[in-house]
Amino acid sequence: MSTILYVLLAILVLGICIFIHELGHYLAARACGLTVLEFAVGMGPKIIGWRKNDIDYSIRAFPIGGFCSFAGESPDDEESDPRNINLQPAWKRLIMTAAGPFMNFVLALVLAVVLMAAVGEYVMVNRIDTVTDGSPAATAGLLPGDRITAVNGESSDEATEISAAIAQTGDSDVTLTIERGGSTFDAVVAKQYDAASGRYLMGVTFGVENVRIGFFKAVGSSFAYCAELFKTMIKTLGQMFTQKDVLDQVAGPVGTVSMMTQYAQQSFAQSFNEGMTMVLNLVVIISMNLGLMNFLPLPALDGGRAVLLLVETVTGKHLSRKHEAIVHFVGLILLLGLIVLLTGRDILRLFGVNL
Repeated sequence: MSTILYVLLAILVLGICIFIHELGHYLAARACGLTVLEFAVGMGPKIIGWRKNDIDYSIRAFPIGGFCSFAGESPDDEESDPRNINLQPAWKRLIMTAAGPFMNFVLALVLAVVLMAAVGEYVMVNRIDTVTDGSPAATAGLLPGDRITAVNGESSDEATEISAAIAQTGDSDVTLTIERGGSTFDAVVAKQYDAASGRYLMGVTFGVENVRIGFFKAVGSSFAYCAELFKTMIKTLGQMFTQKDVLDQVAGPVGTVSMMTQYAQQSFAQSFNEGMTMVLNLVVIISMNLGLMNFLPLPALDGGRAVLLLVETVTGKHLSRKHEAIVHFVGLILLLGLIVLLTGRDILRLFGVNL
């Protein structure tokens, strides 16, 4: 597959995540009885369009997302029009606004379930994968491929239980029952202190295998995976504002497409299944990122609009339409400025220039 096809694949992945976001706004608006004027798939010039139930639907030239338009968003719309989105109850507009980022989280979770159920998950297995040269394990004669069946006489076949049991022995020597080639024997293994981890280690790592799991277990594992991913993103977001090299931690659209292209090329080079698995994983990660970033309480983002609508829902008071428009306009200008800055930096990096 040529590089240009990988780039198009990366753009399509981004487009799907943005489209699902806009679909969330559309579905919530319809459910809340808000008047939708147009729902478009893609951006740019219209390729085909049709009208149904007083809503204009269209497919646009560029597959990079979509949009959902409402009465009252244009300065030419009549403020007294009963369909005007600004005249609708605040709680309805709040649900519609939050539905976009929420749908990104739903997409990530659904695809994570598909990955877990169809492809499986990688788990640590009871098989020694590596033995560090000169380590206590190497001195005791342990070899890659050995299985540990007991720790100090306590039998177990689960790698996580065995690892925990060994860790509980601290700096003491441990007696391991080893299975190798159909026979078993005991080996007494010492420990070495590892300053990096702050633990006493033997010098072995367990193997990792891909294991197929059932649907219901896949759902549970997917929730855990997405929750861990969300926590990592929150932590990374916090670090961005506490480190001096903040811009080095962020990629713009060009940088994101570039990274996705590289990952896809490397994965498809191994096999088609590896490539598709990587693509689905990228959609999960990007959709989670898109949902999180849009939930940030910043002007021009869904999170900023949601904060204003939440205050209006609770107090019954809101900023004047003029002042609200100014707030979001300033936020939009700042956001576009950041995107231009990141895009310019990403393009320079493509040519080997690092700022």
